[in-house]
Order: sequence, then C-alpha cells, then structure tokens
Amino acid sequence: MTSCRAALVVDVQNDFCEGGSLAVAGGEEVARRVSAWLRARAGSYGLVVATRDWHTDPGTHFSASPDFVDTWPVHCLAGSPGAELQAGLDRARLDIIVSKGAFAAAYSGFEAASEEGQPWRTC
Repeated sequence: MTSCRAALVVDVQNDFCEGGSLAVAGGEEVARRVSAWLRARAGSYGLVVATRDWHTDPGTHFSASPDFVDTWPVHCLAGSPGAELQAGLDRARLDIIVSKGAFAAAYSGFEAASEEGQPWRTC
C-alpha cells in the first residue's frame, strides 16, 4: 500500500460564509486564506480534496424550527448558489470535490462521493 500527504478542505461554501443561510463571520476570509495556504504549499500534497454539503432531500436534517444539533435551516441545496464553493477558494488548487448529505445528514467527508458520483479516490 502506498501513502501520500493529503489536504482536506471542508465545506467552504457560500451558505457558510457571510450572507449565507448558516453564515460564519469571516468565512470569506477563510476561503482566501485556505487558497493562499495551498498556493504556498504547491506540490506538498499528493491530493487536495474539498468537501461540500450537497443536499437534495435530506429528510429531517432541515427544519423550520431547527435545534442546531440535529436539525438546521435549509442550506446548501444541490445546484443552488449557496451550495457553491465560496469564490475566494481557488478551485484550481483542488484535485477533487466530494459531496455529502444528499438524502440524509452527513458530517464527514469520508461519507462523500465525487462529482462523478463515485467514492473518492486516494493518492
């Protein structure tokens, strides 16, 4: 078995940045800093993976009265602007984008599938 160094960029999406439905203050700056960090370390990783919430119909994950533990406001609907990676995140630095949470809550990138719908590869 071979191994390599990998970087995992987690859910840097519009709905989690300023103006999004689950905004975190400073999210846009995080996107810029992650891009700068990856740029400064070009060639240091055999694989750079970005995860994204990509909800189609996540069942009880969405709620009009969310508890912010098991239920959340609507966010990261597949194909919506809120689900897109934040513009400050340089997609050219990413080897693969994996999506999670289509039909149920998913909090781990290791539960995700690639844009092509296949489980993501290792390096």
